[in-house]
Amino acid sequence: MLAWVLAAALSLGDLSPAAEAALRPLTEAIATARAKQAALPEHPTPRDRLELALSLDQEPLMAMHRVDLSALSKADRLAARTEAEARLDAISEETVATVLSLVPPEGWFSNATYGQEAATGAFLVIQHADTTLQKRFLPALETMADRGEALKWQYAMMYDRIAVAENRPQRYGTQMQCVAGRMVPAPTEDPERLEHRRAPMGFRWPDYAAYLANFGAC
Repeated sequence: MLAWVLAAALSLGDLSPAAEAALRPLTEAIATARAKQAALPEHPTPRDRLELALSLDQEPLMAMHRVDLSALSKADRLAARTEAEARLDAISEETVATVLSLVPPEGWFSNATYGQEAATGAFLVIQHADTTLQKRFLPALETMADRGEALKWQYAMMYDRIAVAENRPQRYGTQMQCVAGRMVPAPTEDPERLEHRRAPMGFRWPDYAAYLANFGAC
């Protein structure tokens, strides 16, 4: 914990006051997640550690939606973006290491055993990691989703993430790309049957149009 605080302080020293202020939502989100980490018991359970990974993964990412760099100079924008990416990358490395250290013999985290929040934490950490790790865990995630021990929409999103990374059409339409300043679906196989494929996956949106309404400008 102390090493992380010192590293963050040194990093912040390289930013202008304006850039530091612009990144305040991210700084505060990370501090909030670190406070949860400090509050863990001396010997946290795997479930505790995965739930913390969920906080570490999601809270900084959500905070980035509140970061506005538009008023900064070009140099400060570049410095702030570089700093934000470095912080997020460091957290990702940490949470991936946590998940990998806890993988059970069956190859994925059953929500019946670990709880839905912890299992979702593991999913989001791997979903935001590299394609190699996603491909490693996709088969076990699919098996558990088929048995009702994992959420089918998580399998669908990981399948699509891998397909897009490998320049293949996605299957469930979950992944977006920036085209002419707007977020639009990445190429999708057999678009006419997309709703049919999505129907059993348990997405929270009633139809695909409702899902697309979450996206706008890049």
